[in-house]
Amino acid sequence: MSDLKNINTESNFEGRTGLVVWLKSKRNVKRLMSYGILHYVSNKMDYALLYVNSKTIEKTIERLEKEKDVKSIEISNLKDLPITYDSVLDDMKKEIEDKKKKEKLDIFHSASDFNSYS
Repeated sequence: MSDLKNINTESNFEGRTGLVVWLKSKRNVKRLMSYGILHYVSNKMDYALLYVNSKTIEKTIERLEKEKDVKSIEISNLKDLPITYDSVLDDMKKEIEDKKKKEKLDIFHSASDFNSYS
């Protein structure tokens, strides 16, 4: 497995989609290099991370499923995740402040309800 010197980690990943290819065996893992950029191969869990062209992903998946060593294929959800987290702290602060205001209002309303019964 250490002879995989063609694993490329410094490529432009724009226009590419990640595929998690679950393998029955890693015997022919070098064949995956012909489908796209082989980014990572797990020795223990028998999967490979492969980046392929987004425009031809359906054809690539069909071809990969025909390989005898491929167990299953999953499409990466990385594009669905946010890239920037600049406003996350501000959103969290606002959410905490809103929660505190709601708790104070609930306490006030419950105290006023208690006083109205007295």
